[in-house]
Amino acid sequence: MVSLLTRLSRFLLILATLSGGVLTLFVALSAIMRYAIGEPFGFTEELVGLLFSALVFLALPYVTLYRRHICITLITDLFPRKVRRVADALGDLLVVLFAAWFGYYAYDFAAFSYSLGSRTDLADILLWPWMSLMVVAMVLMIIVSLVLAVRSTALEESPDALNSMDEY
Repeated sequence: MVSLLTRLSRFLLILATLSGGVLTLFVALSAIMRYAIGEPFGFTEELVGLLFSALVFLALPYVTLYRRHICITLITDLFPRKVRRVADALGDLLVVLFAAWFGYYAYDFAAFSYSLGSRTDLADILLWPWMSLMVVAMVLMIIVSLVLAVRSTALEESPDALNSMDEY
Protein backbone atom coordinates (compact mmCIF):
# COMPACT_ATOMS: atom_id res chain seq x y z
CA MET A 1 0.00 0.00 0.00
CA VAL A 2 2.74 2.45 0.98
CA SER A 3 4.70 1.58 -2.16
CA LEU A 4 1.66 2.36 -4.32
CA LEU A 5 1.09 5.64 -2.46
CA THR A 6 4.76 6.52 -2.88
CA ARG A 7 4.69 5.92 -6.63
CA LEU A 8 1.38 7.69 -7.09
CA SER A 9 2.41 10.72 -5.02
CA ARG A 10 5.70 10.97 -6.92
CA PHE A 11 3.86 10.80 -10.24
CA LEU A 12 1.52 13.58 -9.13
CA LEU A 13 4.52 15.59 -7.95
CA ILE A 14 6.04 15.26 -11.43
CA LEU A 15 2.75 16.50 -12.91
CA ALA A 16 2.77 19.40 -10.42
CA THR A 17 6.33 20.26 -11.44
CA LEU A 18 5.37 20.17 -15.12
CA SER A 19 2.40 22.38 -14.32
CA GLY A 20 4.74 24.85 -12.63
CA GLY A 21 7.06 24.81 -15.63
CA VAL A 22 4.26 25.43 -18.11
CA LEU A 23 2.87 28.13 -15.80
CA THR A 24 6.27 29.87 -15.77
CA LEU A 25 6.53 29.58 -19.55
CA PHE A 26 3.13 31.20 -20.08
CA VAL A 27 3.87 34.02 -17.64
CA ALA A 28 7.16 34.72 -19.42
CA LEU A 29 5.55 34.56 -22.86
CA SER A 30 2.75 36.83 -21.73
CA ALA A 31 5.25 39.38 -20.43
CA ILE A 32 7.23 39.23 -23.68
CA MET A 33 4.09 39.60 -25.76
CA ARG A 34 2.83 42.47 -23.59
CA TYR A 35 6.03 44.55 -23.56
CA ALA A 36 7.81 43.55 -26.77
CA ILE A 37 4.88 43.28 -29.14
CA GLY A 38 2.25 45.22 -27.21
CA GLU A 39 -0.38 42.50 -27.59
CA PRO A 40 -0.54 40.02 -24.67
CA PHE A 41 -2.13 36.62 -24.95
CA GLY A 42 -5.71 36.92 -23.76
CA PHE A 43 -5.95 33.48 -22.24
CA THR A 44 -2.81 33.38 -20.10
CA GLU A 45 -4.36 34.72 -16.89
CA GLU A 46 -7.02 32.03 -16.93
CA LEU A 47 -4.63 29.24 -17.81
CA VAL A 48 -2.01 30.36 -15.31
CA GLY A 49 -4.62 30.34 -12.53
CA LEU A 50 -5.69 26.81 -13.44
CA LEU A 51 -2.08 25.61 -13.69
CA PHE A 52 -1.28 27.15 -10.31
CA SER A 53 -4.18 25.35 -8.64
CA ALA A 54 -3.04 22.12 -10.33
CA LEU A 55 0.49 22.69 -9.05
CA VAL A 56 -0.71 23.14 -5.48
CA PHE A 57 -3.22 20.31 -5.32
CA LEU A 58 -1.14 17.76 -7.24
CA ALA A 59 1.78 18.29 -4.83
CA LEU A 60 -0.29 17.88 -1.64
CA PRO A 61 -0.26 14.04 -1.47
CA TYR A 62 3.56 13.94 -1.79
CA VAL A 63 4.05 16.70 0.74
CA THR A 64 1.73 14.94 3.17
CA LEU A 65 3.29 11.51 2.65
CA TYR A 66 6.81 12.75 3.28
CA ARG A 67 5.76 15.27 5.95
CA ARG A 68 7.38 18.12 4.02
CA HIS A 69 4.72 20.64 4.92
CA ILE A 70 5.21 23.40 7.44
CA CYS A 71 5.14 22.05 10.99
CA ILE A 72 5.39 24.02 14.18
CA THR A 73 7.02 21.62 16.60
CA LEU A 74 7.96 23.98 19.39
CA ILE A 75 5.89 22.10 21.95
CA THR A 76 5.82 18.59 20.47
CA ASP A 77 9.63 18.48 20.36
CA LEU A 78 9.53 18.57 24.16
CA PHE A 79 7.35 15.43 24.31
CA PRO A 80 8.78 11.95 24.76
CA ARG A 81 8.98 9.92 21.54
CA LYS A 82 5.82 7.89 22.21
CA VAL A 83 3.77 10.98 22.99
CA ARG A 84 5.13 12.65 19.84
CA ARG A 85 3.88 9.70 17.80
CA VAL A 86 0.42 10.02 19.33
CA ALA A 87 0.45 13.77 18.62
CA ASP A 88 1.47 13.04 15.01
CA ALA A 89 -1.37 10.53 14.71
CA LEU A 90 -3.87 13.05 16.08
CA GLY A 91 -2.56 15.64 13.62
CA ASP A 92 -2.98 13.14 10.81
CA LEU A 93 -6.56 12.52 11.87
CA LEU A 94 -7.22 16.26 11.82
CA VAL A 95 -5.89 16.32 8.27
CA VAL A 96 -8.32 13.49 7.44
CA LEU A 97 -11.22 15.52 8.83
CA PHE A 98 -10.19 18.65 6.94
CA ALA A 99 -9.58 16.77 3.68
CA ALA A 100 -12.95 15.01 3.96
CA TRP A 101 -14.73 18.31 4.58
CA PHE A 102 -12.87 20.16 1.81
CA GLY A 103 -13.16 17.21 -0.58
CA TYR A 104 -16.92 17.00 -0.04
CA TYR A 105 -17.42 20.63 -0.99
CA ALA A 106 -14.86 20.44 -3.80
CA TYR A 107 -16.80 17.49 -5.22
CA ASP A 108 -20.06 19.46 -5.08
CA PHE A 109 -18.32 22.38 -6.75
CA ALA A 110 -16.83 20.21 -9.51
CA ALA A 111 -20.10 18.32 -10.06
CA PHE A 112 -22.04 21.57 -10.34
CA SER A 113 -19.46 22.92 -12.78
CA TYR A 114 -19.77 19.70 -14.80
CA SER A 115 -23.56 19.92 -14.88
CA LEU A 116 -23.38 23.48 -16.17
CA GLY A 117 -20.54 22.77 -18.59
CA SER A 118 -18.66 25.71 -17.06
CA ARG A 119 -15.82 27.14 -19.09
CA THR A 120 -13.38 29.99 -18.73
CA ASP A 121 -14.39 33.29 -20.34
CA LEU A 122 -11.61 33.87 -22.85
CA ALA A 123 -9.93 30.54 -23.51
CA ASP A 124 -13.12 28.45 -23.27
CA ILE A 125 -11.34 25.84 -21.12
CA LEU A 126 -13.56 23.32 -19.33
CA LEU A 127 -13.36 23.94 -15.59
CA TRP A 128 -14.60 20.71 -14.04
CA PRO A 129 -11.45 18.65 -14.84
CA TRP A 130 -9.32 21.24 -13.05
CA MET A 131 -11.73 21.34 -10.12
CA SER A 132 -11.64 17.55 -9.94
CA LEU A 133 -7.95 17.75 -9.08
CA MET A 134 -8.98 19.14 -5.70
CA VAL A 135 -11.15 16.09 -5.06
CA VAL A 136 -8.44 13.65 -6.15
CA ALA A 137 -5.88 15.41 -3.95
CA MET A 138 -8.18 15.31 -0.92
CA VAL A 139 -8.96 11.60 -1.37
CA LEU A 140 -5.25 10.82 -1.61
CA MET A 141 -4.51 13.01 1.41
CA ILE A 142 -7.11 11.08 3.42
CA ILE A 143 -5.53 7.77 2.47
CA VAL A 144 -1.99 9.01 3.12
CA SER A 145 -2.94 10.57 6.45
CA LEU A 146 -4.68 7.40 7.61
CA VAL A 147 -1.62 5.33 6.68
CA LEU A 148 0.63 7.79 8.52
CA ALA A 149 -1.63 7.83 11.58
CA VAL A 150 -1.57 4.03 11.80
CA ARG A 151 2.19 3.89 11.24
CA SER A 152 2.98 6.65 13.72
CA THR A 153 1.18 4.83 16.52
CA ALA A 154 2.61 1.43 15.50
CA LEU A 155 6.29 2.45 15.28
CA GLU A 156 8.35 1.91 18.38
CA GLU A 157 12.00 1.86 17.37
CA SER A 158 12.76 4.38 14.63
CA PRO A 159 12.10 8.03 15.52
CA ASP A 160 12.98 9.15 11.99
CA ALA A 161 10.87 6.55 10.21
CA LEU A 162 8.07 8.98 9.56
CA ASN A 163 10.43 11.39 7.83
CA SER A 164 11.46 8.87 5.23
CA MET A 165 8.75 6.63 3.82
CA ASP A 166 11.42 4.89 1.73
CA GLU A 167 12.26 2.81 4.81
CA TYR A 168 8.96 0.97 4.52
